[in-house]
Amino acid sequence: MADTKLLKDKGIIIQKVGVLDRELCAKIVRYQMPLSVFQEAGNSHIDEVFRRLNSGGRHLSKQELRQAGAVSKFASIVRKLASNIRGDSSASDVLDLNSMKNISITNKHLDYGIAVEDIFWVKHNIITKEDLRQSKDEEVIADIVAWISIDKGIRSSSDMLNQLYGYEEHDPLGSESSLAAQVEIQIQKINEEIISQNIQFVLDTLIDIIKTSGKTFNSLLFENQQAKIARYFQVVFLAFYKLLIEEAMEVVDKRSILENLDRAGDKTIKLAAGGGNWSAREKQTQINALYGVLINCFKKSETNDPARNQWITRFENILMQSSTEQTLYDFKVGLHALTETQNEFNQETFSKIIKTLIAMANTLPGATGYCILGVAENKASADRFKEVYKADFVRYASFYVTGINAEAAAYHDNIDKYFIKLTQLIKNEPISERDKDNISRNIATVNYFDKTVIILKIESGEIPSVYNDKYYVRHGSNISIVEPANFSELFQRFQKPSNNKIS
Repeated sequence: MADTKLLKDKGIIIQKVGVLDRELCAKIVRYQMPLSVFQEAGNSHIDEVFRRLNSGGRHLSKQELRQAGAVSKFASIVRKLASNIRGDSSASDVLDLNSMKNISITNKHLDYGIAVEDIFWVKHNIITKEDLRQSKDEEVIADIVAWISIDKGIRSSSDMLNQLYGYEEHDPLGSESSLAAQVEIQIQKINEEIISQNIQFVLDTLIDIIKTSGKTFNSLLFENQQAKIARYFQVVFLAFYKLLIEEAMEVVDKRSILENLDRAGDKTIKLAAGGGNWSAREKQTQINALYGVLINCFKKSETNDPARNQWITRFENILMQSSTEQTLYDFKVGLHALTETQNEFNQETFSKIIKTLIAMANTLPGATGYCILGVAENKASADRFKEVYKADFVRYASFYVTGINAEAAAYHDNIDKYFIKLTQLIKNEPISERDKDNISRNIATVNYFDKTVIILKIESGEIPSVYNDKYYVRHGSNISIVEPANFSELFQRFQKPSNNKIS
């Protein structure tokens, strides 16, 4: 501050408007900034200091210490999957502070965030609320990711998790012989995105089967519910993973699966009592046992796409991400007015959706924009939908999934004809052939429980997109035209950095 004052007195810098009162300035200058001084003792010491930084004096859990500062692909997969399953994911790793409450894990009586009782792990009594807050869910996912990534099975223990994260590693960090390095290489071979998609697909299938039973995961596996059954969940999950992903099979007899899972924790899966180390041998034996019981309920799949049928987790993630990044998300109940009289297809609304997608694509290179048909953003719209179509809706967080089933049945005979109509209308919109192809290829129907939603998606190209020979951008939920004076700024966003070097 003293240097700034000196520069002002010399006329080197000029005071801008909005001068603070001198007394207030004096209070700011007198404020004592809390400082902690450490002797620098190498990079590992610095990393350890940052790992232990926390707020409010709360001690970080072992898993939080492992994740803090971890930048490996393994850590990234675990963190993103855990966030997606909990429902507190965001579109970007950078999040405005005032948006954080929208995806914070809270108690049920609060009117914001995600109620901890509704989170998958707690809802199904796999781990407790207290363990969730200690990031035990991430430990479960880390065990699963490590197991499916590496060729040979590894035991589960706190020490193994430390090694997987390179935290207090026995071998030097970055050593080719370290467990962390071995897993990282395997992840690179398989592909980070594919591993995440496969895990989410298996989980979605499992969620659908559990929902059909009308029970929680815990009450399905045990006659008398047990506490802390994360290891039983791993056995079930990995048996399903072997069937669905490794052997490319698909479910053919859901009822038989439920019959075989009923009390499987009492009859089929036999785990040693107590915690601590969990041997790879016991884990593999129990996976094989459940696999053998379930295999007749599956058949060889006709497609190799691991994300072929269900999009439950991804759809929920899109809903939650929209609460922190409105620019790239839009929702409509449907394309017919919610009235008893004037209810013809609203072409103007559809064209506005396409214009909105084009504006989303102009946000920045690599942006992905979504418009979802069959979702209401408020209770009033959902209630109006229910009144007009005499159909119920499904609530998720602050969203109301109405689906387009009722609208399609009322005006287009069925969903397939409705879908075809939309793909044909895209071809008539005043956009480039590249964008027509982009949107047409990415349009999809998603079944969320008994509701079908239509997802229109666009991925930005190498140059800005146009609608009716004009450029548009989106800020929040508002679309604005780009004036000629701002064309250069728009195109600079999409300009690739030059690799030319001056010698």
